Amino acid sequence: MSTHTIPPTLEAAGITYDLTRDLIDVYGTRWTWTGTTDTDGTPLVRTGDDPAQRLTHVYWTAGPLIQAPAPVTHADRHAAFTTPVCATVPSATPRTVAALLGRLRRRAA
Repeated sequence: MSTHTIPPTLEAAGITYDLTRDLIDVYGTRWTWTGTTDTDGTPLVRTGDDPAQRLTHVYWTAGPLIQAPAPVTHADRHAAFTTPVCATVPSATPRTVAALLGRLRRRAA
């Protein structure tokens, strides 16, 4: 194993992975990048106290992998509680309300 550092993103199979975030396999296991690579430049990931494994090996045995959701920050929580709903939802116009009522009437008929 090598201690080469690589950029915190990796493109594989047309998907760009952000290695600074955990990856989740199809079984729900979280994989964390160790910050190192194998001799050929493949990122090494680990889960829990298990030994590090090549990202490509994990992808082919437990993949596909998805990015873990980004953690919610204090700023996110603050914005959720202080931003008025009317600031995030566009106002209904008479035209959009009429269109909605028309669709509902057709659906009920």
